[in-house]
Amino acid sequence: MAIEKMSLWSVEGDENKLDAALAALCESGVFQFSAHGKAHSPNEQNPYRDMLSKINDIAANLGITAKICDTDEVALDTPEQFEEYYNDISSRFKELSDKLEKTNADLEEHRRTDAYVKHLMGLDVSFKDLFSMKYVKTRIGRLPAENEEKLGYYVKKCFVFRAFERSSEYVYGIYVVPKNLAEFADEIMNALGFERTRLPDYLEDNAENADKKLAEIIAEEEAAKIKTEEELSYFTEKIRGELSEVLYKLNFKSECFELRQRAIVSGGRFSFSGYAPTAESKRLSELLERADVMCDAIPIERKNASDGVPVKLKNNIITRPFEMFIKMYGLPNYSGFDPTPYVAFTYMLMFGIMFGDVGQGIVLSLLGIVLTKVTKNPLPPIMTRLGVFSALFGCVYGSVFGIETIIKPIYHRENIWNGVCKLFSAFGIPEHPENIFQAAMVVLIFALMIGAVLILISIIFNISKNFRAKKYGEALFSVNGVSGALVYAALLFGAAGTFLFGMKIFSAPYVICLIGIPAVLIFLKAPLSALIEKRKAEFSVAEAFIDVLEGAITFLSNTMSYLRIGGFVLSHAGFMLVVSQLAGTADPDAPVTFATVITYIIGNILVMGIEGLLSGIQVLRLEFYEVFSRFYDGNGKAFTPMTLKTYKD
Repeated sequence: MAIEKMSLWSVEGDENKLDAALAALCESGVFQFSAHGKAHSPNEQNPYRDMLSKINDIAANLGITAKICDTDEVALDTPEQFEEYYNDISSRFKELSDKLEKTNADLEEHRRTDAYVKHLMGLDVSFKDLFSMKYVKTRIGRLPAENEEKLGYYVKKCFVFRAFERSSEYVYGIYVVPKNLAEFADEIMNALGFERTRLPDYLEDNAENADKKLAEIIAEEEAAKIKTEEELSYFTEKIRGELSEVLYKLNFKSECFELRQRAIVSGGRFSFSGYAPTAESKRLSELLERADVMCDAIPIERKNASDGVPVKLKNNIITRPFEMFIKMYGLPNYSGFDPTPYVAFTYMLMFGIMFGDVGQGIVLSLLGIVLTKVTKNPLPPIMTRLGVFSALFGCVYGSVFGIETIIKPIYHRENIWNGVCKLFSAFGIPEHPENIFQAAMVVLIFALMIGAVLILISIIFNISKNFRAKKYGEALFSVNGVSGALVYAALLFGAAGTFLFGMKIFSAPYVICLIGIPAVLIFLKAPLSALIEKRKAEFSVAEAFIDVLEGAITFLSNTMSYLRIGGFVLSHAGFMLVVSQLAGTADPDAPVTFATVITYIIGNILVMGIEGLLSGIQVLRLEFYEVFSRFYDGNGKAFTPMTLKTYKD
């Protein structure tokens, strides 16, 4: 449960082994470059990129994908060799695809022509005679059905239209016009949406014979299409295996070239450096030895490590899902510490308190387990763990799907509750509360106590962090340092003793020693820090006063923020009380009906959705603003090992 220890690697060898070394490191999935090399120009064009795009297009058209293989078994290596291979297969592919495209185009044209000829079956005259008249022009085609009535405005002027067939959308027919008025008639018919059809010259006979001739042509073209498709299919199967491997190697070469930009190449040798987890050193060494290159690894100590060292979190199976929240806020520095276990425990604790219900907690866990198996979303594993804590605190509240008669709640356990009543007697807590709302004061007090403890723990983390970083001024004199912890703890202890036990704790020596002096030290943080750290002091009275005032306000506001924990406990109970009222089961003697069960089911689903979402958001807010803000920086750099797409199945 920490930050993975890293090693700094240096890799070098003959230039012709560079691709093999990069491939080995990408295959490992645990190596990250430390810097870009300078031997190559960053603007140097990848000679494989364009060829990869072209071969990818052919492969996509043929339905062929890259197949993982041993790249050494593919004879092609240079851009020129890949280009020669591309020219060969592309010429064969183009010949077949062009042939198929032309066949399809001709077939489509003849089918359209034949379909139109069928509409002219009622015209008992040869097309040759029809279209070769000396003084009259003839046009055949189709007119939108809604425009046929408009022809009445024009037919007496210059042309005659006769329909052969009608459909719901079009009227198929012919119009005849004197040659000298043909242009005028064409403009009118075009305005009405007339679509003219020009029949091929080889259709000289009447419509019936033309239809037979077109049927023969269509049959021949369909046979030619089938033959061409078979030839294309044979060509595809013939080159499938070879093209798959060539595509894989070309992709590999292209990606390797991009990575080569990050290595220094000079005098026939290469070198580069990077980071990898120390635990992977043995496996990484074996991979690089197989690539026949030299390597060396130096473990990086966390003390005084540079800011450039990447961070990889390492947590157990219980806390690992909560790394998502750490990454949202920002990873820790390599020299820092991983707060994931602390966040995991406090998040589960606060959510469980706010969402406490045995039945709903179990459902939440089961839902998380199911969603974990069917999705890669990072939230379901967290739901599983939150559900467990919700069920545990549901036992404390005695709530099972909002029903509080199955398990005895803590406020009905007299041996425990009597002690609570005595401890908080100053607040007038009822000895025999009937429901959790009558115990609301206890819930809110415990929420404040949880907040106070978490704030103190956060300050302790900050003190420890600053001492390790040798920032003694921050550790001793800041609001989130030793002085701030003394003031906050003294105020809490004094308030608890005064209000709970009637003790007179705020005496003059107590206030002066534990509140006054630490407050003065916070006010004088700048000069005192400079004195300890032996540097020039920069002190501003106004700034120091504002820091003290801001610290006091922050302590108060942060502590009061934790009241929301108790508030959500009560709101959860309130939601379930509404569900009980709607189901008609507020009276324990009320009969259980089908409507009651349905209402309870729907009500629980709504409460789980609304309250679960709100509780999750509010707990995350407490973590980020009240906890992290006191000790956590979150300015680390993520460990992002290099990969090649060619190694992804």
